[in-house]
Amino acid sequence: MTLRTSTIFVCLLNATACIFLAFASFMSGSDQATKGLDEAAGYTVIGLFLITSIPALALAFFGRAPKTALILALAFPAAFVALFVAAIVAFA
Repeated sequence: MTLRTSTIFVCLLNATACIFLAFASFMSGSDQATKGLDEAAGYTVIGLFLITSIPALALAFFGRAPKTALILALAFPAAFVALFVAAIVAFA
């Protein structure tokens, strides 16, 4: 598998995860007191996707900087995990 194919595959997985997480955040049936935190998490996931996976897809489609594109594509799940752990530590 080439770097370009790997990048596109990871970006498609990122898009699937982003859609699922954003839908779960915006459509959660949580208490009104924490609804704002859920929406903030949804916007954060969408923003994180826009600044990592979209540029990675653009680089992959144009065949430019394949290593950078793969690093950007892998940055979405890594940053999401880091933010999730930070939220758990902050609220625990």
